[in-house]
Amino acid sequence: MKIKSFIIIIYTLAGLLISVSTAFMTFIIIGEPIGTKMFLQIVFSIILVLPIIGLISYYLGKYLSKKFSFIQDRLESIKREDFSQDESVNIIYEINEINQNINFLSHQLNNLISNLKEKNQNLSNLLISMAHDIKTPITILNGYVEEIQDDMISKEELPMTLSHMKNEIIFLDELTVDMLEFITSMQNHKSKENINLRLFIEKEIFTILPKNRNIKYINDVNDSYFIDFNTTDLKKVCLNILTNALKHTNSGHIKIDIQENNILFENTGQEIKSEYSKEIFKPFFTVDKSKNRKKSGFGLGLSIVENLAKNNSYSCYLKLSNENKTIFCLQKESLK
Repeated sequence: MKIKSFIIIIYTLAGLLISVSTAFMTFIIIGEPIGTKMFLQIVFSIILVLPIIGLISYYLGKYLSKKFSFIQDRLESIKREDFSQDESVNIIYEINEINQNINFLSHQLNNLISNLKEKNQNLSNLLISMAHDIKTPITILNGYVEEIQDDMISKEELPMTLSHMKNEIIFLDELTVDMLEFITSMQNHKSKENINLRLFIEKEIFTILPKNRNIKYINDVNDSYFIDFNTTDLKKVCLNILTNALKHTNSGHIKIDIQENNILFENTGQEIKSEYSKEIFKPFFTVDKSKNRKKSGFGLGLSIVENLAKNNSYSCYLKLSNENKTIFCLQKESLK
């Protein structure tokens, strides 16, 4: 039964009941006995009033039906993945509350579907790039194996050949680790801790970074600065940003600082051009297009950083600088 018909029936019955009760109570109050004549008058009065009750019920049902029909319209729109918001205000409080709840659910569904599509696209790109990157070392290894089987490599050349094969295996191992890190970075179900950032950087980050006499590590974070972050995620974020900086920094410094409540990772290495500011966070994107795998890497480090930052309610972006420096900014999303 439609809401319009339901309301008309309910209001008509209610009106009828009230009319009958009122008529009988009136005669009881005035002390008149209810005989045949009085009973006929009551029935006649009800018959006269009934169309008015029905008419009022009809227009009231029609009005309320229109007010509530938006629920079905909004749900139909959501089915079509139309998540537009409706900010209209109604005099009926419950209708406004329902509308606000639908807006909230629509917003949540829109974010969820967008995230799922983005993750699906990232995984598709990951598989395509992975297949491409794995093909080269496997082809090289297969070629070396065939040469060894066919006795095409002398005993003198064998150590060098095995060394090359080992490098290709190391490459495959590093690629696998990075891909697993990227996939796990997309998961958002971890607990957060209140971390003293300065102590964390000194004990957990700078102690495991490779020593380089030409590069100075600077920790300018205030002693009293704390951050709510998953400990493992924060370590991965810092290491991915700093190891990426080390690949492109020959001399100078790598510094971590706080500015306007944002965490800045600064290095004096190769400056990243502004046109790459968004591209660098995409999986398998590398600014250095050279064949030097050690320097170019797999292009997953900053993608992992972006995912982990988002999972902890932060965002990471490249801050443009006119001082020949590269600065990555880790910022609380609510502040941006």
